This record gives sequence, C-alpha cells and structure tokens, in this order.
Amino acid sequence: MDRICVNVLNKINSQTGNGKYAVISADEFTENFPEGSEKTREELERALRALESNGFIDLKYNKGDMYCVAGLKEYQPEEQPAPPPAPVPAEKTHPTHSEFIFICAFAGGALGSFIISLIFALV
Repeated sequence: MDRICVNVLNKINSQTGNGKYAVISADEFTENFPEGSEKTREELERALRALESNGFIDLKYNKGDMYCVAGLKEYQPEEQPAPPPAPVPAEKTHPTHSEFIFICAFAGGALGSFIISLIFALV
C-alpha cells in the first residue's frame, strides 16, 4: 500500500470508529497527503478505490467533494523477514585436553624412532 493510501486510511480511522460512517471532505483528505505527492482529486479517488477493493473501508457515497466512508480495519504493515544471521568467524581456541595428549604421543613416537635410528646407524 502506498503512502497516500495509508494517510487516507489514517484520516478515516481517526474520524470514524470501527464500522461507523462519517462524512469527510476532499480537502481534509488532501491536506494529509504526504509531502511531494500530487494533491488532486484523481489521486484521492484512486486511493479510496484501492482501500475499498482491499476491504479497508466502505464508501457509502460521494457527492461533489464530500465522502461518506467507514473504516473497516486497521492497516498493519507487512513484517519484513529477518535477514539471515551473519556467519560468526571461528575464534582461535587453545588445544583441548585430547588434542594435547595426541600431540605429545606423536612427538614421543617420532623422538623414539629417531633415537632407535641413531643407535642402528652407529652400531
């Protein structure tokens, strides 16, 4: 829904209760149009038709620049889906207990093999 429709619906809901009719002039609607938009009757008619076709208002009649309208429901903006969480960079951690034991065992085996190889090389 565009900004003009939202402003027109807000004006209707502020003037009427839920389902109650009120007569509102075109000037009252156009004074609530957002900045930079055309404040013409055609834009107002377009916004009222869009709101009525989407079930937000009931337009009973319009004579000249007077409109008899009732607000049927409030506009709830669609919630944007949350962006996926950013991947967390892996933190450098200290070796765990099992990693430490593996490294010591590997180093001990390598050192033992080196010593045995030296003994056979010298004998």
